[in-house]
Amino acid sequence: MASSSKRSPNRARPGRTLSLFLAAIVALYALVALIGITGDKGDDSPWHPKLGLDLEGGTRITFQAKAESGDITAEKLEQARDIIDQRVNASGVAEAEVTTQGGNQIIVEIPGEKRANIVDEVGKTAQLRFRLVWAGGLTSATTPATPADVAAQQKIIDDLDWSKLSLDQIIAAETTGVASLPAEYQPGIAALQKEAAGFVCTPDGIDVNDIADKPLVTCDTKTGEVEILSPTVIKGTDVSGAEAVVPQGQVSWVVSLKLKGEGKKTFSTVTDALYKQLQAGNTQGSKFAVVLDGEILTSPTTNGHFTNGESQISGDFNGTTAKTLANQLKYGALPLTFSVNGSEEIGPSLAGTQLDAGLAAGVIGLVLVIVYCLLYYRGLGLVIIGSLFVAAALTYVMVLLLGRGVGFTLTLPGIAGLIVAIGITADSFIVFFERLRDEVRDGKSLRLAVEAGWVRARGTILAADTVSIIAAVTLFIFAIGVVRGFAFALGLTTLIDVFVVFFFTKPLVSLLARTKFFGQGHRLSGLDAAHLGISGRKVTEIARTREEVSTSGKGL
Repeated sequence: MASSSKRSPNRARPGRTLSLFLAAIVALYALVALIGITGDKGDDSPWHPKLGLDLEGGTRITFQAKAESGDITAEKLEQARDIIDQRVNASGVAEAEVTTQGGNQIIVEIPGEKRANIVDEVGKTAQLRFRLVWAGGLTSATTPATPADVAAQQKIIDDLDWSKLSLDQIIAAETTGVASLPAEYQPGIAALQKEAAGFVCTPDGIDVNDIADKPLVTCDTKTGEVEILSPTVIKGTDVSGAEAVVPQGQVSWVVSLKLKGEGKKTFSTVTDALYKQLQAGNTQGSKFAVVLDGEILTSPTTNGHFTNGESQISGDFNGTTAKTLANQLKYGALPLTFSVNGSEEIGPSLAGTQLDAGLAAGVIGLVLVIVYCLLYYRGLGLVIIGSLFVAAALTYVMVLLLGRGVGFTLTLPGIAGLIVAIGITADSFIVFFERLRDEVRDGKSLRLAVEAGWVRARGTILAADTVSIIAAVTLFIFAIGVVRGFAFALGLTTLIDVFVVFFFTKPLVSLLARTKFFGQGHRLSGLDAAHLGISGRKVTEIARTREEVSTSGKGL
C-alpha cells in the first residue's frame, strides 16, 4: 500500500514545473526593468532591441591607409580589415560591416547611434611599446614651442642613429643618468630636453611621431606629466596575450599581458636592473613606461624581477577601457596606419517596405500555423498557440538582454532566423501530439498516453533540435557579416524551443489531461475518441485484450 502512494518521476508535479518556468520568464523581464532603472540616463531604452545597420542606421567611417614603409598591398589591407573587424565585432554578434574599397581604404559601418570614441577605437594602430624613462615628472609647458624650434630640435634627434645603442647603454641612461651615453648622443639629449621644455600636455590627447628606434618626448594625459623616453626596448609584437581582469583582492581593472620570445628575455633583463634601483632607493631610476601610439598609458616603478614574461598594465581603467585596450592588443597591431577620410551617420536602408514585408510574412506564417493547428487539433491547438507566445516572450527578453550584455543586434537576416523558428517550434509540438495519439491507439488511456508519448517523443525532439543547433553553430563559425546574425538567431530560438517544450508544453498537457474538458475527451478538445482514431471505448479507459473480451463474452 505504501508503494502505491509514491509518485512516478515522469508525473512529478507538472504544476510546479510550469510555475517555476513562468516565474523564470517574469524574473528575466524584471531584470530588464531593473537595467532600465539603474542604467545611465543617456542609454537607449532597455525595452527596445538593438537594431542593425539595415534597420536602424548607424555610423559609416572611411579609413585611408598609408604605409610607414613599403607599399600598400592587398595582403596588408586585408590583414588590417580582419583586425578591425575583430575589434568592432569582438563579441561576434555586433554585426558591424568592415570592407575594403579602392585598394587603399577600409569602410566600417556600425549600427546604432554614433559613438564619439568609435573612430579612435577601431582606427588605432595599437603600437604598444615598452620604453625606459630617461627623464620623468617634467611639467607641461603653458605655451607650446614654435614649429620652427620643434623642427630644429627634431632634426638633431633624427640625424643620430639611436639603433646602435645597446640594451645595457639604454638601461644605464636611466639608472645612472643620460650623461652616461656616448658623447655623440649628447646633442640629441640636449635637443630632447629642449623639446620637453616646450611640450604641452592636454587631456584631449597628443600628436607625436612615435618611431620605435628613436627616443620620444611625450606625456601621460591623465597626470599631465611630460617624460623623455628611451628608444623601444620591447615591441607590441612580443605580446602573446592580453586580458582585462580585476586581480584577486583588488577593485581596480588592469590589463594582464604575456610576453614571448625576445621580449620575454629583455623584460627579465630590464626588470632585474630597475628593481635593483628601487631597492637602492632610486625610484626615478626604476620606472618602465608603457606607450600606446605615442601616449603613455602608465609608467610605474618596477616592483620585482619578472622572469616569466607576465606583467600588468595598471592605470585609471574601468571595465570598458580595459577591455578596449585588451582587444586592441590581443588582435594585434595594424600593418598600416590610417587617417579618417570621412565619418557620417547613415539612415536605415531596409527599414521601410522591405522590413514591413518581412514582418508581414512572419505574421502571415504565424496566422497560418495557428489556423491549421486549431482546425486539426481543435482545443489542443490552444496549447500550441500558448507555447508559441511563450516562446516569443522568451525570445524577445533574451534579445533585449543579449543586446545589452554582448551587443547582439537584430538585422533583417536575424528576423528571418526568428521566423524560421516558428516552424521548428510548431514541429516539436506536433511530434509530441502525434506520439500521444499513437499511444492512445495502442490501447493506453489518455493520462497514461501523455506520459508514455512524451518519453518516446522527447528523443525525436532533441535529435531534430540538435541538428538545427549544429547547423546554426557551423554557419555562425564559418559565415561572415549579417549571415552570422541569422545563424545566431536560429540557434537561440532552437534552444528556446527545447526549454519551452520541456518546461511549458509537456507540463501543460499533463495538467489539461486531468481536466474534464480535455481529460474526458470533449469533442472540441482534440482528444476525443473519434479524433484520436479509436472506437469502442472512452479515452479514459485502457483497451481490453482479446483474453479479457473472451472472458467477458462467456460471462454473458
